[in-house]
Amino acid sequence: MSLRLLMGVLVIVCIGCLCAQGKGFVREPPRKTPVLYDADVVVIGGGLSGVGAALGAARTGANTVLVERTGYLRGWLRGTGMGNVLAVPGWRPALNEGVLLDFTKKMVKLGAEGYPDLETALEKQDLLVTNPEILPHAFQSLVIEAGAEILYFSTYTDSIVRNRKLEAIIVETPVGRGAIRGKVFVDCTGLATVAAESGAPVKRSLALMGLASWMSGVDVQRYEAYFASLPTEPDPEAREWLEKKLGYPVTRFASEGESEMDYPWDDWLARNSIILGKKFRDAVDRGEMPLFFRIGEKGVVSFIEGLKVIEFDITGGIARPRTYITGVDPTNIREVSEAHIRSAEYLFKLADFLRDNVPGFEKAQLTRLANMTINRAGRSIKNDASPDSEDINTAVQHDDVIAILQRGPSKGDYEVPFGSMLPEKIDNLLAVGKSSSGGIKFRTHMLSPIMGQAAGTAAALAVQQGVLPRNVPIRQLQSQLRDAGIPLPEK
Repeated sequence: MSLRLLMGVLVIVCIGCLCAQGKGFVREPPRKTPVLYDADVVVIGGGLSGVGAALGAARTGANTVLVERTGYLRGWLRGTGMGNVLAVPGWRPALNEGVLLDFTKKMVKLGAEGYPDLETALEKQDLLVTNPEILPHAFQSLVIEAGAEILYFSTYTDSIVRNRKLEAIIVETPVGRGAIRGKVFVDCTGLATVAAESGAPVKRSLALMGLASWMSGVDVQRYEAYFASLPTEPDPEAREWLEKKLGYPVTRFASEGESEMDYPWDDWLARNSIILGKKFRDAVDRGEMPLFFRIGEKGVVSFIEGLKVIEFDITGGIARPRTYITGVDPTNIREVSEAHIRSAEYLFKLADFLRDNVPGFEKAQLTRLANMTINRAGRSIKNDASPDSEDINTAVQHDDVIAILQRGPSKGDYEVPFGSMLPEKIDNLLAVGKSSSGGIKFRTHMLSPIMGQAAGTAAALAVQQGVLPRNVPIRQLQSQLRDAGIPLPEK
């Protein structure tokens, strides 16, 4: 056999091997993608962290574009219906810090209910918003006023990386694909999606997902009278019934590390078994109401976090039940889709049960399902600046502090390090909030926009000085953040 013939045979064999390995893939033809923007700073994700990043970058003088897959800013606060409180009294960052103060001023100006003036809002230390469209309008106004551009309906799909640097991202829009070139990029996806697709090392954690809903027409006074009549401890029969249904003892669920159960049924007993009562157990036994749904091998969809009944000035009496999902991989879109479908099914069945069996819900209707199932974590960048679980509740100092996290009046001041936002192997990318190496530990409404503001400011300084984000002088960054209203300790 000639050498040429032998080489031809080997090529055929190798191609056959590749086809056998990749039969679950298709080959896309090469294409030229039009450039939509050339920017200094590109922010991917228009939630709390993305709005903070866009404001930080634009106000520091960078040509900034904010890329958002929906048609509104606010991320999971609007898209999931899960968040209507922008700050928690006694926690930090507080409403008077950085862009949080800008949010509060804008909300007061727009006439958000219950806040006649700025002093009232700051004194209450929270920002309760029941109209889901006010915050998106406030955020959009602030970003436009800062001089940043917003690209809506654009979903990040890929990265162009050369020599450890992102040159451009690829987005899918309703009218085709486009590229956005930039000098520094900020990952505000909540799942470190840009970092992962660009080749930065990432880590995974339990996602703990959920689908939120709103039920209107709740008679709050009638429900509260019913609630006050209930015992304070679960019925022992409820535990016995639950353990028989599950086939194992209900002990304790730990959200981090190894758990004794695959779902927090201990919380279900404490929060729901009393309110729902024996009628719920009977409905499950009759097959009228599911106790839970299974998703894949490990996924569980049920309801543990209570009805969240409250009277609002604008919407009247409402309840905000939401499903709680464990064991679903947030990067597996088929599992996420099934979890979303099952969650919706569960919530509608729950609404039917509540109307028929719980006082105050006789006229209640499920009027809104969130348009996305949210993950509390799932994937984040991996670096040496990741905090330990116990650290974030204690007074831990970092030389490169860019925000203070305090998870309650009795907790210590944890200094969030700038290094937690620096991915390895990709030099011109910053990852914020849950995408940072802090992951779920940095998941608070208040911290996300402040971390975003710090990332955007650092990105703009890096562009102006012609350096990588990690080489921005930390004292200059800290000084600039103090000038922007973020109280940081002198180092």
